[in-house]
Amino acid sequence: MPLFRFQARDNQGTAQQEEVDADDRRAAIEQVKAKGWTPISVQELTPEEDAKPTKKALSKRSAEGTPKKTRLSLRTLLQFSMDLRDLLAAGLTLGGAVQKLSKQSGDPVRSFLLTQVHEDIVQGLSLSQALRKHPKAFPEFYISLVEAGEASGHLDTALENAVHHYERTAEAKEQVLGALVYPLLVAGFGVLVIVFCLVWVVPQFTQIFTDLGQVLPLPTRILMGLSGGILKYGILVVIAGVGLTVFFLRWKRTPEGRMSWHRFLLRLPLFSDLIRSAAYANFARTLSNLLSNGVPVLTSLDIVKKTANNAVLEKEIGSLKAKVTDGSSLSGPLEASGVFPAVFTDMLSVGEEAGQVPRALGQIANRYEDQLKRNIKRMTTIIEPVLMILIAAAVGYVAISMLLPLFQLTQGLQ
Repeated sequence: MPLFRFQARDNQGTAQQEEVDADDRRAAIEQVKAKGWTPISVQELTPEEDAKPTKKALSKRSAEGTPKKTRLSLRTLLQFSMDLRDLLAAGLTLGGAVQKLSKQSGDPVRSFLLTQVHEDIVQGLSLSQALRKHPKAFPEFYISLVEAGEASGHLDTALENAVHHYERTAEAKEQVLGALVYPLLVAGFGVLVIVFCLVWVVPQFTQIFTDLGQVLPLPTRILMGLSGGILKYGILVVIAGVGLTVFFLRWKRTPEGRMSWHRFLLRLPLFSDLIRSAAYANFARTLSNLLSNGVPVLTSLDIVKKTANNAVLEKEIGSLKAKVTDGSSLSGPLEASGVFPAVFTDMLSVGEEAGQVPRALGQIANRYEDQLKRNIKRMTTIIEPVLMILIAAAVGYVAISMLLPLFQLTQGLQ
């Protein structure tokens, strides 16, 4: 009769490991469940198989072929969550499901990470504990949902919620980026055209106009001076631009610089509404998902603070956590901060009174996600024609400035 080695957790959550004789793998799983334990992995031992590898051996094996980068893209994380959810729903044990996913080809980083996760599960760790060893690949929000799912015994539901959350997040980011791509392309093309005119076209006419020896119109003199300045000091301008960019990026990484920059963005005309609606929707959606899945309020606020991506909001969320610890509601401190709009705090207050905070936060998220779509449409509607007008005006100025001396010369000949 085949021999099977299993990893499981008892009623107290303690890791257990034993070997059982069974006709097949399913029978072995039934023996584990008969003890009242939750199976994690069940493996059939072959006659030539040695005892279970030591942790040192597992670490050595895992170190071989370690990729340089261990980050997972959002798309890869979503695919892993959906695959794991489907395998668990099909009746496969957690260890077996992760092992199968680790052997799928296509993404070496994913295969490496899941191999590590499977080894940790075999050693008796829970999935959330195994994922927490790879913070660059698995966000704290994701791990918290998994941990809450394990505690409630509904890991597949937690994975489903994680998939929905990240799909909404990805959709919002794609909407914002998609709205900015066309204006940026138009602006970039316009700048290249103008620079080409100043560096190549205008100098061709400059020598001609100089040889004429006549007083040139003011627009032409301005354009020729700008062209000459670029040709003479262009390298210095580029170096200064690179230096200022590097200085700005370093300054923005400092706590004071990050706070000042994010505060400026929240007040920037046209873009501020877009940034605010995206931030409010992200805050409400993330907190709603965490609370709905049973994550404690204080832990949820810690996670939301890390995912806010705005120093001003992070500061207010930190203050909110301190006040909630003292027994305060969520809506009161948010309203007092002046950062969150009245509609946001009013809807949250109604949810608190009804004892439906996660539901209220979900409704708030829906409201600001819809508002985000409207703001994106409004921004693109305004920016596109403005950019076209500015580029047309700049190119037109170059053309008119070059033609004015010719008109002046023609009138002189007449």
